[in-house]
Amino acid sequence: MSDIKNFDILFPNSGVDISQSEGTSTNSNKATEGMSFSEILESTLTDVDALQHDSRESVQRALSGDSSVDIADTMIALQKADASLKMTLEVRNKLLAAYQELIKTQI
Repeated sequence: MSDIKNFDILFPNSGVDISQSEGTSTNSNKATEGMSFSEILESTLTDVDALQHDSRESVQRALSGDSSVDIADTMIALQKADASLKMTLEVRNKLLAAYQELIKTQI
């Protein structure tokens, strides 16, 4: 069975383990240090897309009867992809709400 470890939902492929950086904000920001907002957004969307692709591929292999596929790993991949997509949608919703609030602002 695979090991389940904590992962940073915003940057799942960044290699930053949030279980070690709890309580300190400087460790979690090292993955994005020196990056512009658009670079962070692009990197995050690429990671989310990669998780979606990996989970889809894992499900297809499991459904085709590949004996090397562990169903637990497939379910974990699906959950990671689902969680990252939900987080991405929430971030999008917050950005849209902030933009709409700015539009309402009178100069």
